Amino acid sequence: MRRAGSAIVPPNEQKQTGKAVIQLDKVSFGYDGRETLTELTADIEPGSFHFLTGPSGAGKTTLMKLLYLELVPSRGRFTLFENDPSRLPPPKIAQLRRRIGIVFQDFRLLEHLDVLQNIALPLRASGQDVTGHAEDIMDLVRWVGLEHRAHALPPQLSAGEKQRAAIARA
Repeated sequence: MRRAGSAIVPPNEQKQTGKAVIQLDKVSFGYDGRETLTELTADIEPGSFHFLTGPSGAGKTTLMKLLYLELVPSRGRFTLFENDPSRLPPPKIAQLRRRIGIVFQDFRLLEHLDVLQNIALPLRASGQDVTGHAEDIMDLVRWVGLEHRAHALPPQLSAGEKQRAAIARA
């Protein structure tokens, strides 16, 4: 998301730049000699929305790990925000990761933090002053419809509410 004045703009309302955020050109990856992804080619445009589906073992998690820079392709060309991650030092990889929002299947919310604190966690982890972003955080809480649950802990939330909190945090 990007800021527009003091409001948060959902990804589908952001201005399109025309340049792919993610480019995969014949990307392959495998574990223990068995290829999980074979010559995958795709361009993901800014602000686009995609679903990743498939049977168990199809490579969904592997692809997400490649996109999150946890894995490096064994073959092919991969660019993220016009950068080749294989040529970047670890600090630059960390900077790129900060531009990526991932919602994991288990949501990875911290059980001892309420919704607001979980959403603010990436800011806190990057050393930013959370109080200076209070309005932005509340905009995100409202955007996902959790203003009435802002102070609830994850064990008190439904699965859907947990998912929305994870989306806001991403």
